[in-house]
Amino acid sequence: MSFEKIKLHDFLLLLIRIWLGYRMFTASYSSVVDILFHPRERAFFIKWFGDELHFPMPLLMAFLAKGAELSGGILVFAGLFTRAAAMLIAFTMLIATLTANLGDDWNIDGGFTVSYFLFALVLLHEGSGKFSLDYWRSVANLKNSI
Repeated sequence: MSFEKIKLHDFLLLLIRIWLGYRMFTASYSSVVDILFHPRERAFFIKWFGDELHFPMPLLMAFLAKGAELSGGILVFAGLFTRAAAMLIAFTMLIATLTANLGDDWNIDGGFTVSYFLFALVLLHEGSGKFSLDYWRSVANLKNSI
């Protein structure tokens, strides 16, 4: 693989990480805050995850899903523990697609969750690339072992 391709590959991974991390953060931050601090919104999540999606312990499941999006998004954006964070996002997006977005919401939400799932799979397979904290952590570990 040539130097130019390596640069392009790492740059594309950077773009995927920034986009996926940003979207996960913006899709989840207000939801996590609402679940924690706003009773009206908490009731919305209980109804949505309980009555509509039929999850047991709906508030806990909503918090876990939105918390996975939030923490995974922050870590992916930074390129820190990228594979683990991508796995968390991929799992969450797969469940979201299968439970909430296969019906009437497919045209609106399904395309997003499938796209995020696929981006997460790319990061899970490829890692974070050279423009990441993971890369610099591995370089530091290598230097310390010498």
